[in-house]
Amino acid sequence: MQVFQTFFKIASKRIGAISTYFIIYIFVTFALSFSTADTAETQFQTSSLTISILDEDSSAASRALTAFLSSLHETDVSETDTEALADRMYYRTLDYVLIIPNGFEEKLLSGDTEALLSDVKIPGSTNGYFVDQQITQYIETLQLYLAGGCTLSEAIAYTDASAADSASVTAVSFSSQGVKADSRLFYFYQYLPYIFICIQFMGLAPILVTENSPGIRERTACSSLSFSRRNLQLAAACTVYSVGVWLIFMLFAFLCFGRTLFFTFPLLGMLNSFVFLLFTTALALFISLFSPGSNVLNMIANIVGLSMAFFCGVFISQEMLPDSVLSAGRFLPAYWYIKANNMLGGFSNEVFDMNVYLQCLGIELLFAAAVIAVMLACLRAKDMSAGGTPRKMLRRP
Repeated sequence: MQVFQTFFKIASKRIGAISTYFIIYIFVTFALSFSTADTAETQFQTSSLTISILDEDSSAASRALTAFLSSLHETDVSETDTEALADRMYYRTLDYVLIIPNGFEEKLLSGDTEALLSDVKIPGSTNGYFVDQQITQYIETLQLYLAGGCTLSEAIAYTDASAADSASVTAVSFSSQGVKADSRLFYFYQYLPYIFICIQFMGLAPILVTENSPGIRERTACSSLSFSRRNLQLAAACTVYSVGVWLIFMLFAFLCFGRTLFFTFPLLGMLNSFVFLLFTTALALFISLFSPGSNVLNMIANIVGLSMAFFCGVFISQEMLPDSVLSAGRFLPAYWYIKANNMLGGFSNEVFDMNVYLQCLGIELLFAAAVIAVMLACLRAKDMSAGGTPRKMLRRP
C-alpha cells in the first residue's frame, strides 16, 4: 500500500490549505442555500406596483382592463410627456406604463390578437414581466368568453368574476410519510455541483499532481509495483478522500437540518450528490495528469464550475434558461444532477418520477466512467512513452 500511504502523507502536508477551502466552501454553500430558501418563501406573495395607463381607445373593454389593473395596483392616468415618464421610471417611482391604442375593442371583438396593447417598462424588470402576465391572463379570459358566444358586457362580467375568485396558492414543503422536509435542504443540494468541482480541484488535484511528480513516479517505477496495482491504490486513496469530503458536507447538513435529512426525498438527494461527487473526483484525476500549477487549477475550477453552473441551472432555474442553453447543458453532467434535484425539490415544475431520477443518476455515472476511461488511456500512453510497455510485477525466482 505504498502509493495509498504516500497519498495521505502528501494530504497531511496540505491539511492547512485543505481545511481553509473546506471552511470557505461549506460557509458559501449554507449561506447560498439559506438565503435562496428565504427568498423562495416569499416568491408567491403578490405586490402592488405603480402603473400609469394611457387609454386612447376609451371603450368599455379598455375601461374594464383599467378597472382590473386598478384593483391590483396603484394606477393613474398616463402623462403624455415622455420625458416625465422616463424620469419617473429612472427614479423608480413608476414601474410600468400601459398604452391601450385606439381600436383596442374592435380588434378584441374581431379576434385579432396582434398589437392589442403596448407598454413601457424597465428593461429586464421582473415587475414588468409580472404585470404582463396579469394583463395576458385577463385578455385571454375575455377572449375565451367572447369566443363562446357571450356579448362584450357578459364577457367582461364573467372575466371580472373569474379574476375576483382567484385561487388560493400555497407553497408546499416536500415531505415523506406526512412529515415536512426543510426546503433549504434542497437548495443546499442545488449548489453542491459548483462547490464539489471547486473543492476537488483545489483540494484533491494538488495532491495528485504531487503524487504524479517525476520524483515519486520514478521511485514507484523502480519498485516491484505494477502499473495496475499502482493505479488501484491511487484510486482507493482518492475514493477514501472523496467519501470523506462528502461525509463532512453531509455531517454539516445533518447539524443544520436534523432528522429531515433522512426522509425519502432528502436521502435520494444525498445519493444524487454522491454520484456527482464521483464525476468530480474522476475529473480531478484527469486534470492532475497534466501537472498544472495552483493558479492554473484555480482558473480551471472557476471555468468548469461556473460553466456548468450557468449552463445547467445551478444558479438560474432551468425553466428560466433559453432552449439553446439547455441544449448545450444536456451534454454536461450537472444538467442531469439539477434535473434530478428539481424533481426531488419540486422546482421548475418538475414532477418526481423514479425512472427519470434513475436515468439522471445513470447518465452522471456514464460521464464519470467516460472521464476515467480517457484518464486511464492517457496514463497508459504516458507511461509507455516514458519507459516502454508497462512493466509486470517482478517476481522472485
